[in-house]
Amino acid sequence: MLTSGIVLIMTCAAFFVYEYITAREMLRRQISTMSQIVATNSTAALAFDNQKDASEILNALKAEKNIKAAALYDENGNLFAKYPAMTHSFYFPVHVGRLGYFFTGEYLEGFQPVELEGVRLGTIFLRSDMQAMYNRFFLYGIIAVIFIVISFIFAWMISKHLQKSISTPILELADTAKIVSDEQTYSVRAHNRSNDEVGLLTDAFNHMLTRIEIQNAEITGLNQNLENKVRERTRELENTNEALTKQTEFSNNILDSSVDLIAVFDTNMRFVTLNRHGEETYKISCEKIIGRYVAEVFPQTLESGLVNDLKKALQGEFVRHVNYISGVTKRHYENFYIPLKDKDGKVYHILAIAHDITDIMEANEKLQALNTELEKSNRELEQFAYVASHDLQEPLRKIQTFTELGERNMDDATVLKKYLSKVNSSANRMTELIKAVLNYSRLSKFENDFVEVDLNNILQSIYIDLELLIHEKQGVINSEKLPVIYGIPSQLHQLFINLITNSLKFSDKTPVINITSQYVHGSDIGDEISVIKERDYIQIAFSDNGIGFDQKFAEKVFSIFQRLHSDKSIAGTGIGLAICKKIVENHQGIITVRSELKKGTIFFIYLPLLHVRTGQFTNTSSTNTMAF
Repeated sequence: MLTSGIVLIMTCAAFFVYEYITAREMLRRQISTMSQIVATNSTAALAFDNQKDASEILNALKAEKNIKAAALYDENGNLFAKYPAMTHSFYFPVHVGRLGYFFTGEYLEGFQPVELEGVRLGTIFLRSDMQAMYNRFFLYGIIAVIFIVISFIFAWMISKHLQKSISTPILELADTAKIVSDEQTYSVRAHNRSNDEVGLLTDAFNHMLTRIEIQNAEITGLNQNLENKVRERTRELENTNEALTKQTEFSNNILDSSVDLIAVFDTNMRFVTLNRHGEETYKISCEKIIGRYVAEVFPQTLESGLVNDLKKALQGEFVRHVNYISGVTKRHYENFYIPLKDKDGKVYHILAIAHDITDIMEANEKLQALNTELEKSNRELEQFAYVASHDLQEPLRKIQTFTELGERNMDDATVLKKYLSKVNSSANRMTELIKAVLNYSRLSKFENDFVEVDLNNILQSIYIDLELLIHEKQGVINSEKLPVIYGIPSQLHQLFINLITNSLKFSDKTPVINITSQYVHGSDIGDEISVIKERDYIQIAFSDNGIGFDQKFAEKVFSIFQRLHSDKSIAGTGIGLAICKKIVENHQGIITVRSELKKGTIFFIYLPLLHVRTGQFTNTSSTNTMAF
């Protein structure tokens, strides 16, 4: 009866689930079809802005008792008409939502576009309750309960009848079997009460007892012969084991002699063996890991992909992992996962071989780094050659033009003097460009030996070099105590003087320059900057109150011969910031800029901590001020 009840309940539940799903889908299709009809009928009302016709079309929905609300929105999403007409507007959505119909709590509601010849005139909104579906479910529930009750009564009647003819004889047979089992008496026989299937079972049981009696006698006679055969088989097994032991020792010697890491796993990815090189590499004993799951011994293999490779090999696939990085040794390996199959082709073990390719990978990385640097140098050289030739041609064209004009006006001394002055100015401009080009090109030939550089001394020397310019601009330079770093003194001097000169030149008021420094971690600098996240850096910031520029030109300012300001009265070659970037890159650092028109500029220089003598650096609040 319990089985019947479970089957009936599960069947009814399945029908209820199916009915629930189909009923919801039918309701959704019905409402969607209805909304399409209303949308088609509403095109004229929306096209001619006739709210009265729109309201009459919506009032036609009274015939559908399940429709609780409807609304028509114009092409701008404003409420155009509603049903019921007396319903307050807050009962309807404020804005047109996602198209389609969706179940929300006790309602099915949604939006349908109103279109005329492909042009959307507005949107129709319908809201329907699910009372009809619930009434249908209630009727199904009553039928199901009646059906289950009748089925239970029928099952009970059948069970009552079968209990007399089946259960009682089987229980008697079970009691007889218990006596035979407990007392080991095979002469007992069960009483046969009928000629049906249970009677056949009783006769078969009695016949079995007879056969057991006969077999017991035969077994007793065979025991002696069996013991003799066991002794002979034992000697054969000992000989076989000895041969297998020798073969195993030979195989282990081969594995232990390999320079590769070799391990064998069973079908559950548990260690079967690990060669001597593996024990020495991972500082672990083979006996301690045999029978243990690989991820239990080395948890990092779950993320490294080794477990996934083993799973592929268990499917019979030969797997090769070209560059596997061990989470324990941090070395690179070329891994092979070879499925070992029996004669039926079924995988029973996985042979894993790891060949150390760390030296090869390091060599490849160095070669790749050199190639990257070479490509970068080539790109810089191409850019440099193109821009330099373009900028150098400009003063040459002016010299040629003014020379030709001077030849035509040899008789007019005033005009001739004017053109000669312009020729001289162009020549001076070309001289400045050539000097700038030479300064930029020398940066590619910097020395590799870094020395200790006190940035405070660098700053003091720049105060002396720029004394006249600072006095002329009445500039103020504020600086904290700067660190002592390992670097190239001449290049750092050039870096500082270019940034300070830049701030003094591009200012329309009294220049104020602030220089600060602090420790920062690579992960705190920002994802958009290509720094090594695991490194520590020194940040040196140069901020001013100059004219600034639009932040969208932040990358462009570091390109060679790039000038963002068209004011020709401000001297410059457009190469100063390109030199700054080159110097920072020579120190394995990064330079960025943040600026805003009329609000000043901040240059951020990030130098890796490996080039900083940390014992000399203290981020102090003391400030040095130089003003003229």
